Amino acid sequence: MLLTAELPPAISVAGWALLLPFALLSLAAARRQFLTADVQQHLWLAGALVMAWLWSAQVGVAHGPRFAMLGVALYALLFGRARAILGTLLALALHTAAFGGSWADFGVNGLLIAVAPVWLTITLQRLLERWLPKNLFIFMIGNGMFVVFVVTAATSAALLAAGWAAAPAHAHNAGDLFGYALLLAWGEALLSGMLFTALVVYVPQAVLTYRQDLYLPRHGAMR
Repeated sequence: MLLTAELPPAISVAGWALLLPFALLSLAAARRQFLTADVQQHLWLAGALVMAWLWSAQVGVAHGPRFAMLGVALYALLFGRARAILGTLLALALHTAAFGGSWADFGVNGLLIAVAPVWLTITLQRLLERWLPKNLFIFMIGNGMFVVFVVTAATSAALLAAGWAAAPAHAHNAGDLFGYALLLAWGEALLSGMLFTALVVYVPQAVLTYRQDLYLPRHGAMR
């Protein structure tokens, strides 16, 4: 799914120029209080390693693009915007170095697979928090499945569109390919929903976007 086509130098430079401010702002925000608990630190690093591996475990269609699970939306739900952008960029750097990716395309890939999906994830999460009842079930299913599905589908569509723009000759069967991406996004949403629910229930301190006082207040606070 990551871009590997030779992009025009102007686009590559523009991608890097747009990515750097987001990376620096995320670093500044995360430095104030990065990860205080060991379980959070271990999960953050493990998540970056898993994403780098996931992007290499690709499936393809005949004479078409290759697809992989993304994992970015779930990662953002666990760690919030700044930490998720930094961790996803770390995963992208590891993937690029280990699997022969294009450093020239790193800026564009970083915008498409790190910055945009993380921002979309956190925006949708906050909209759900504002519009829907403050219910633990809604938090787990609404974020772990609905948000992950929407973000994964949107990110897959953006990556496909960018790939077609870079290599127009491959832009055939666009509808079928997007339908295939939707099926994979639904599968990722189901898996992410189960993992997110398990973490919220058993290791809530690992989910930095979870607010127990909001979704599971004490009985005295509910009177």
